[in-house]
Amino acid sequence: MKTKLLFLLLSLVAVSPIKGQNVFTDYRPFAVDGKIWETQVGIIMENMYGYRIEGDTVIGGEYWMKVFSYLFPDLKGSYFVAVRDVGHKVYAIARGSNRPRLLYDFGLKEGEMVRCGIEGNTFGCLLDSDEEPDSILGFPFINYLQVEHIDTVEARGLRHRRYTLKMLDQFYEPMVMAEKIVWAEGVGSGAGPFSPWMPLPPQDTFLLHNEINKTCIFGFEDFYNADATDAVSDIQPQNKKILNTFDLSGRRLSLTSANSVPSVLPKRVYIIDGKKVVVR
Repeated sequence: MKTKLLFLLLSLVAVSPIKGQNVFTDYRPFAVDGKIWETQVGIIMENMYGYRIEGDTVIGGEYWMKVFSYLFPDLKGSYFVAVRDVGHKVYAIARGSNRPRLLYDFGLKEGEMVRCGIEGNTFGCLLDSDEEPDSILGFPFINYLQVEHIDTVEARGLRHRRYTLKMLDQFYEPMVMAEKIVWAEGVGSGAGPFSPWMPLPPQDTFLLHNEINKTCIFGFEDFYNADATDAVSDIQPQNKKILNTFDLSGRRLSLTSANSVPSVLPKRVYIIDGKKVVVR
């Protein structure tokens, strides 16, 4: 018996990936014990709130990871939702509910669409194919997300699939003034883990960083990382270095290294070459 068990363990080791994740075949999970998201509202660092996965629970005979929400400086927080990875999908159950809601679908392909949903006033979600549309004040809430592009980005030595989506209304026309929606596999949306259909960033709310056991694995600037491994990048026929510059509404700005950043840009917060810059 011991010999058979040893052989089984050795077989598992032999087929396990040794060099890390294969970003094209492996899935980076969302629900990991010890994972923390911290989100900032506006440009004042003190206006931060966060989510922390800590421990598990059993709901409907299945294991779920518990998420606690907290507002600085109170880091203890309170039980918020339970989350679980099922295949390439992420599900969440609000506190006091037994209904799983689809949070992310990282199995979507370019061009595919998924419907948006809501979980009361708790969090935004998506709708599985067999779910009826949610309603607001008795009216059906019907909106769609369409995947425009999928690529991979590297942050802190880890590679993540990145999804760029746009929101469509019920007539499949682009929403007026809608910015892009960006997901990172294992991280969630740039607007925060429980805002899957909010633009990047929505108004002045954005994900500061995502960490596991006090080690940062993804930051807000990584959502804008232009060095995607399988994306088609623009070729600039110039000798000047092109700075990847975005404002906090996600709009890309034209800026080169020959410019003086403070004199060119209005006074506000920008993401320049992956770094947060405050122009005063």
